[in-house]
Amino acid sequence: MDVKLAKPPLPLNGVHWSSANRWIIGTSAQAFIIAPQFTVAGGIPTKHEVCAAIESTQNIEAVCVLDELPASFPFPNALVLLASDSTIRIFASKKNPELENWQEVGSGRFERGAEHICSIASVVMAAPHGDAMPVVACGSMGGSVSLVGLGVTDEDADTVGSTSVLKFAACRSAVSYLAWLPDAQRQNPADMCVLAVGAADGTVQLWGVARDLSQASVLSTICERDWRPVTAHGVGKDLLILVKLGQVITIDLRDIHNPTVQSVALGVTQTIVTCVIDERRDRAYIGTYNFEIIVLGRQNGQWYRATEEETPLREAMKKTIVRSFTTKFNMQRLFLRGMMVSQNGRYLTFVADDQVNWDVLRDGAEVTRIHFHQIGDWTLDDSKRVLEQIATGGYHGNLRYNLWDVLDGESADSIGALANYLSQKCTLGSAGERQQWRFMLNLVGSILEDDQYKSLVAEARSQALDHHVKGLFDYISLMLRDSKYTVTDVCSVTLAILKSPGSDQCSTCMAKRKHVDVGHPESLAGTILTKFPQCPFCKGRFYPAV
Repeated sequence: MDVKLAKPPLPLNGVHWSSANRWIIGTSAQAFIIAPQFTVAGGIPTKHEVCAAIESTQNIEAVCVLDELPASFPFPNALVLLASDSTIRIFASKKNPELENWQEVGSGRFERGAEHICSIASVVMAAPHGDAMPVVACGSMGGSVSLVGLGVTDEDADTVGSTSVLKFAACRSAVSYLAWLPDAQRQNPADMCVLAVGAADGTVQLWGVARDLSQASVLSTICERDWRPVTAHGVGKDLLILVKLGQVITIDLRDIHNPTVQSVALGVTQTIVTCVIDERRDRAYIGTYNFEIIVLGRQNGQWYRATEEETPLREAMKKTIVRSFTTKFNMQRLFLRGMMVSQNGRYLTFVADDQVNWDVLRDGAEVTRIHFHQIGDWTLDDSKRVLEQIATGGYHGNLRYNLWDVLDGESADSIGALANYLSQKCTLGSAGERQQWRFMLNLVGSILEDDQYKSLVAEARSQALDHHVKGLFDYISLMLRDSKYTVTDVCSVTLAILKSPGSDQCSTCMAKRKHVDVGHPESLAGTILTKFPQCPFCKGRFYPAV
């Protein structure tokens, strides 16, 4: 998927993934928000213009995302920019983050010299009593860390500023790397959050931070001075992986005061820019600037370098690039910008481009690309596992994206098998889970274009659905007997979903229904939407989408 930028992404930590299924890519002059419009099984978007671009008058040095913000925070979407003049700038969007409606809602300036900020990291810190609080950690050239708690400072103007600040001396050299460890909180006191602090001299310590930002203390030292600063990290369940030149350090966080630390040698590499953890497969994928892919495996609690997997994976990822690029591309000068494992573990998603794109005199395409590489061991059982997680609320972000992650590229037989699996599940679990199973059945069923869907509708009619959904299925079943309508007509509209920008949206389950063209007042779509003005899945009222 091509994304047109004006300048290359930042060399370190320039690419971020939001739990709301958006990419944030930072360059020296702008931060870009990219939100691909995935359909349930509609393939990977090939070109996508930037949804929003945030300008900066000063050079941008770092970007971090404020994810899963509490309801008390006035904005559902926010990010933080670190500018070259040691200013922290907070941008937020109150409405649809895929539109150009981001605005600066707060800022703070630090002093120059030893107080100059050179690294940032953000977290939403759950409070032991009361609302959660977004916190930005700022590391300085002099070795101190400032923790800034964010909140509303002017309710009328929706201005965000620091409501509490904690500053402490962390190390004797510049704080070059910061990483919050939210999953390490489960084994720690309820009033403490954990922050990893990496210095330019290579030392790394874990700090415990009081959730009210009243104090911070050292919990343990991970690395002594070796003059190799951390350049990338990955965070998992009770797991932290730090990457330096020639070395990977894995930290088991189950005992935060005495963590188990293991080192894996990498040999000579170029600068390592990204590290992601695939906990389901017990793998960690590490990428260098020149597109060298390093794989770590874990067996019996011990990490090792899985060298036999590296060359096949790197070559397969390059084939993915060749299949997906749509502009001129120099495979010999390939740069990796960032990686992540997709929410459900099916894809290794990565951002890559080549030097030709940034040579304005020669090419001037100024394009970076988001690629989706399917990991080869994905099975039908994995798809069922993911559907189970979705039904029980174990997923984040857009439902269509999560279902796309399961269904994209699957055969009709596999999709039919999943539809039958969903149909069986519709009678199990709590009322909320049954409703979610039915909703997913409708989404999956809408892409089947043969008699399988008719049988699914027939089965659904006999299930104990609420009167509104049952009435809709009865009506669909009746219409299917009329040769005037094809199964494709029914599938594309009945279930009231998707694809049309500016369509109406259900206020409860966020399902979208298509507008009916004025020229087709007698279409099945028009008849159904007239007959059923409410959302057919949860009976919520439709309202105009922003």
